[in-house]
Amino acid sequence: MKALWLGALALVACSDPPKCQTADCSIPGSTVVKWEFDNEPALGFPDDSCSDVGAVLMHVTATPAAGGSAGSDVQTGCGDGQTTFVGLAQGNYTVAVTPLDINGTPLVTAPVTTMIAAAQSNLVTMSTVEIPYTAWTTAYTGTFLFRLTWGGDTCSAASPVVKTQTITLTAGGQVVTKAADKGQKLDGTDPEPCRESTDQFPQFVDGLPFGPATLHVVGTDAASKVVYDHTFMTFVGAAKNNPTLTFDSPAPSVDAGVDAPPDTGSGSGSGSGSGSGSAAFDSAS
Repeated sequence: MKALWLGALALVACSDPPKCQTADCSIPGSTVVKWEFDNEPALGFPDDSCSDVGAVLMHVTATPAAGGSAGSDVQTGCGDGQTTFVGLAQGNYTVAVTPLDINGTPLVTAPVTTMIAAAQSNLVTMSTVEIPYTAWTTAYTGTFLFRLTWGGDTCSAASPVVKTQTITLTAGGQVVTKAADKGQKLDGTDPEPCRESTDQFPQFVDGLPFGPATLHVVGTDAASKVVYDHTFMTFVGAAKNNPTLTFDSPAPSVDAGVDAPPDTGSGSGSGSGSGSGSAAFDSAS
């Protein structure tokens, strides 16, 4: 038994040391490429998912900007959210990203490209390629989910209290003729009781053209006097699985009074807009 044990030790001692991946034993650089769809933070919209746009696979290529050497080409699942090029030769690369459907058919009119630098040895770099809403071959439709607040409060807690709301929603360049979930017309002609922002479910409308949209909201008090009037720039995501956006109309200023001209601003995903109104999204809704 002792002889066998000594023999095993001798074999281990005489075995070759582990081989390095590179001549100098450095770790090849990892160049990570991520992708996002329809990210519009200035309009309060985070992004669309792979399932929203029907993307199953992602075809990603990295081509040397200077030419002269072969690039890299990978295909991976869209849901992976990223792919990694290991050991790219140093230099700049044109990365081209193409979402594909289940049959391998491109979902964009042309690959979306960006320029990146290959990661150096022992380092990891990350870049994100944004697929804009204008790139898709399909004219998607989507559900618009929203809540309204007034000076940061719900209808009954606002100052002044809001009794009715009137909404004008423009999507795809046209005023929406559909009604919201509880029947309110969205063409600016239908004042209805103010919907509390604390309701269990948000307001919504289905089947809208995908892309940028405009939301104009008017709130009136018990005397039917306009006390809030604001326009928001926003975005309708593809399909039904969209976040709920909250639009906060600014309280009327003491100096301007409630008869001041309507305010116009664009909301953002972080909750603050370029005007005095704001919009924020709730991914849990």
